Amino acid sequence: MEEFLRASNEIVHQIYFVLAGLCGLVLLRGLFSRNTRKTIVYDIVYAYTIIPFLLRALHIK
Repeated sequence: MEEFLRASNEIVHQIYFVLAGLCGLVLLRGLFSRNTRKTIVYDIVYAYTIIPFLLRALHIK
């Protein structure tokens, strides 16, 4: 039973990293394909929101 819990925990952990990577990619796409609000303030906001997702996707805490 303990082995099953350990394996399922690892699967959930990997799914979490995949979803964090997908969220980061969606945010990156939004950063480069904007048609409105192209000021430096919005670039900083996008970078601030993208960085945690990319760090999680790269397994950096």
